[in-house]
This record gives sequence, structure tokens and C-alpha cells, in this order.
Amino acid sequence: MTTLTPNTHSTRRRTTRRLAWIATFAAVVVLILGACSPESDRATQLVNQSRNAVGLPSLGVNIDLYLQAEAWSHQLASDQYLHHRTDLSAGIGYPWTMLGENVGRGYSLEQIHNAFMNSPAHRANILSGRFDSIGMGVTRDSAGQYWVVQEFMDQP
Repeated sequence: MTTLTPNTHSTRRRTTRRLAWIATFAAVVVLILGACSPESDRATQLVNQSRNAVGLPSLGVNIDLYLQAEAWSHQLASDQYLHHRTDLSAGIGYPWTMLGENVGRGYSLEQIHNAFMNSPAHRANILSGRFDSIGMGVTRDSAGQYWVVQEFMDQP
């Protein structure tokens, strides 16, 4: 026979709630990360390969940046013209020291990445040693054109 005291019962209840919260959080993270498209993963690989080639570390994927980039790439494809977001910090609820954004379009991810690397301003974002995180949004429109958004961040 097991005897529960009020403290034991409340401790078990807290532990059960904590475990349920952790399981829910883990499931949400798995679903969100699973939602990253192969195109987004490939475009992120291209950025990190370019960084690694010059001795810079790979950028970590930030889920908030990913969600912003994904939403903006859908907007660009819908608008059918390239433009930057007016407030890069919108939706970021924690400290940051630097933000950047690249937007591009083309018929292959490699073509867009090469265009970024041949543009001094875009290349500067990709190869900045100050950035530590990236979010990559890739949307393909009905004509087969890719709309790519790269969101960069440095956290303190």
C-alpha cells in the first residue's frame, strides 16, 4: 500500500504537468522543424557552405526567423515583385544586436545564391562574422520561380 501525503501528491501533480508541458513543447518543435522544406534546407546549406569556405562557422537555424522568412517569401511570390520588410525586428521578442535580410528570385536556388554572392551587400550579410542565426524562406510560384528570403540575426 502507498500512502500519499499532501506534499507528495502535489509534487507528483507538478511533475506530471511539467512532463506534459515538455512533451507538448517537444512535439511542437518537431512539427515546426519538420515543416522546413527541402528547398529551405538546401538554401541554408548553400549559405553555410559559402561561410565555411572562408573559415566562418555555420549559422544556426532560428525558428522565429524561419517563420518570418517563410511568410515573407509567400508574400513576395503573391506580390510578384521583390521588396524588403519595413520592420525587420517585428515579431522578435528577445534581445538582438544586429539584423539583416536578403531577398531574391530565380529559377534555381543555386542561381539565386550565386546572385547573392555576386552582390556586395547581399554577400556581406551572408559572410558577416557578426551573424549567428538564419531563417530561410523559400516559396515556388506557379511559374516555377523561387522567391527566397534570408533573415539574419546576431544575439547577445
